[in-house]
Amino acid sequence: KLPDNLPFEEATLIEPVGCCIRAQNKAGVQKGDSIAVVGAGPSGIIHAMLAKIADADQVLVTDLVEYRLRMAERLGVDVTVNGQNENAVERVKQATENRGADIVIVTAPSSRAVEDSVQMVRKGGKILLFAPTQPDQYARLSPHRLFFSEITVVPSYSVSHVETRKALQLISSGTLNAKELITHRFPLSQTQEAFQTAAKSKECLKVVVFS
Repeated sequence: KLPDNLPFEEATLIEPVGCCIRAQNKAGVQKGDSIAVVGAGPSGIIHAMLAKIADADQVLVTDLVEYRLRMAERLGVDVTVNGQNENAVERVKQATENRGADIVIVTAPSSRAVEDSVQMVRKGGKILLFAPTQPDQYARLSPHRLFFSEITVVPSYSVSHVETRKALQLISSGTLNAKELITHRFPLSQTQEAFQTAAKSKECLKVVVFS
């Protein structure tokens, strides 16, 4: 049951926030970490916001869309990198004194993103896979690099009731500003337009349909 102070449209984000909470728990995100998030879509920005709530020392976000990077900055990300203009791997290394990030969270459904994450993460670090590629897509990973750098790869999908309740608490208390993630609102009569916006527009995050 939703508390009276929580608007329904913000409550629609409980499930995606819960999925991100579960993933970060599996990866062991903690105070003082440097976190690199590959992809500044809704999931990527939620991950960045949660990392800040967990008191990560530094949160970096990479993407190819400038609008999303500006939104990430507005919501508290420390460093943003546009992969169209800069070498994202080199920027992450530069920002972490050439160590690499403690945890790299891949939210972009791209084999290139997975390959880059192996170069962004530090020795002994973790790669959190939070997006699938197409079934016929494969990434080229070096077992040599994974083995000698002792890199852990952690996939995470879906959510349990435990993280759902935590997400509800974070959103209803205002600790996580869910309202800022909702960029477009459509009435039920414009559902088709809402889906097209979510699928095709590069200047949106979360799209909500209401009746």
